[in-house]
Amino acid sequence: MTETINTWIDWLLQSLGLSGPYILLATIPLTLLQSLFGFFPLAVLIVLHVSEFNIIGGMLVSWMACNLGSILIYFLFRRFLFGWFDRKWRSKLKRYDKWQRYLDRYGIWTLVLLRTVPIMPSNIINFMSAVSPIKARAYIWGTVLGNLSYIWLFGTIGSSLIVPREEWNGFLLWYAVFIAVLLGIFVRFHWGHLQEDKRKRME
Repeated sequence: MTETINTWIDWLLQSLGLSGPYILLATIPLTLLQSLFGFFPLAVLIVLHVSEFNIIGGMLVSWMACNLGSILIYFLFRRFLFGWFDRKWRSKLKRYDKWQRYLDRYGIWTLVLLRTVPIMPSNIINFMSAVSPIKARAYIWGTVLGNLSYIWLFGTIGSSLIVPREEWNGFLLWYAVFIAVLLGIFVRFHWGHLQEDKRKRME
């Protein structure tokens, strides 16, 4: 499937005659569509951006595009399509009920985890957030941090063939520091919730 998507994107860029910075005319709309339909892995676009803009520039472009797509879809559904989506899709999201509860309870931090680890498609995360009580500010912060985490990790791993080994290791080391800081903040603010959840599991 990934090879098919790669071939299709290459064909699209060649057909439109896009190269260099102009590939954004194709990749940004594709990122927006991905945020809505989730029909291909974002890692494909991240590697494409890195190959054109180098690792830091490519990850920065990918991060901004992913944030734009996720935030636009969130507000689109919450403001205009909430009722329709809640009627048509609520039953289809039952299998994600556990994560919906975590999203309602931990807000930002659940978003960071879900966007870092591909447990579910990014468009489903956008939909779940739109029908949850999470506030817009918390959603934006969780999305910004979560997308940064995902793109930093998978952008580095996916670019390992075009990035020198010592530079690759450096990106992963700083990523580990970034995650350690986030974990420390999470535990600091949610220690009571964590203990309560632990007691419930032991009952």
